[in-house]
Amino acid sequence: MEHLSLEVAAAPLRLIATKNEKSRSELGRFLAKQVWTPQDRQCILNTLAQLLLDKDYTILIGRQFRPILLDLLERNAEAIKAGGQVNHDLHERLCVSMSKLIGSHPDVLPFALRYFKDTSPVFQRLFLESSDANPVRYGRRRMKLRDLMEAAYKFLQQEQSVFRELWDWSVCVPLLRSHDTLVRWYTAHCLAVVTCMNEEHKLSFLKKIFNSEELIHFRLRLLEEAQLQDLEKALVLANPEASLWRKEKELQYLQGHLVSADLSSRVTAVCGVVLPGQPPTPGEQASNRSSSHEQELVFSSYVLVESVCKNLQTLAMAVASQNAVLLEGPIGCGKTSLVEHLAAMTGRRKPPELLKVQLGDQTDSKMLLGMYRCTDVPGEFVWQPGTLTQAATKGHWILLEDIDYAPLDVVCGFANFLSLKSIFC
Repeated sequence: MEHLSLEVAAAPLRLIATKNEKSRSELGRFLAKQVWTPQDRQCILNTLAQLLLDKDYTILIGRQFRPILLDLLERNAEAIKAGGQVNHDLHERLCVSMSKLIGSHPDVLPFALRYFKDTSPVFQRLFLESSDANPVRYGRRRMKLRDLMEAAYKFLQQEQSVFRELWDWSVCVPLLRSHDTLVRWYTAHCLAVVTCMNEEHKLSFLKKIFNSEELIHFRLRLLEEAQLQDLEKALVLANPEASLWRKEKELQYLQGHLVSADLSSRVTAVCGVVLPGQPPTPGEQASNRSSSHEQELVFSSYVLVESVCKNLQTLAMAVASQNAVLLEGPIGCGKTSLVEHLAAMTGRRKPPELLKVQLGDQTDSKMLLGMYRCTDVPGEFVWQPGTLTQAATKGHWILLEDIDYAPLDVVCGFANFLSLKSIFC
């Protein structure tokens, strides 16, 4: 059986240990060992996950440990909801950490969208402070309000349509009178985005809150932040040594070696790319236990030769970047099985997590996009979404077979969807 192994160089760990006194003794203990046990590797990953929440070390951790960043994020998400109650202190720290990484690491935005679906907004503190419920306890170094509003603004910059509708921004309006100018600055920009102000209205709005010197100062600050963001992207791309896992015939337990079995149960390593797994429903968990042996047989029967690993790696990188993929090749070369294998590795073993559509010259665009159909009530019509629409709205994968045989109107519908990220019927 083959295993995926990542060699974590000792230099980044020593760098982190020298810069952070709290982790110096913890990481130094493992750096002195020649062999890492499974318990040692879990302690190292948990320590790195905790350091990721320290805003002074977030960017450094993300840059040095890019291959396992998604695993570190998932570990923190589990810790926040441990015990059935939300740890608001850790939640705020994770939000700020994600905002610092979201512009330079493609894994962060998809993770943030999944995380915020069933979690409080970045500025949940404002709701808690305005309620009469029991006060929430924070750590000794709780996040500053300016950090939270800066994080909220960065999330808005990445996905305006999502976060504009997802969160209730009305609670932020009183912050326009804050004594902290940075809080007012980021709050004003958030509200300008939420209310869809154009540049003229936005400038008029800002002039009512800030004087001319403050406007010049903060504009220069935004330019400096944009330059630092571009620099961080370049540094991440210029660090290829710690980018991909490699295949091993036998497990390595030497210093600096992590294996795929060390990762969180919420992620999976696919030929060097860490992808989020599809969490099973409670009903599926029982059936998964009985079919685990069958799944092992399926995975072991798929031989990962060099060409398959390269194709799987490319496909996984596209999935991690939230991009659509076009697989081209002769009949029977393994295009469908490649997608099915990747889907199975990420927990998408059956519909609707993975939808398959066979296209042909008789394919109707209404079947894919949707249409109105009549009901038993005369004159009444209801919308029936198509396969592509259902997959797009619910975040499922859709596998379109033989797209080159599809009619022109179907291809045009796909092109509009991929370019505009919306469906027109």
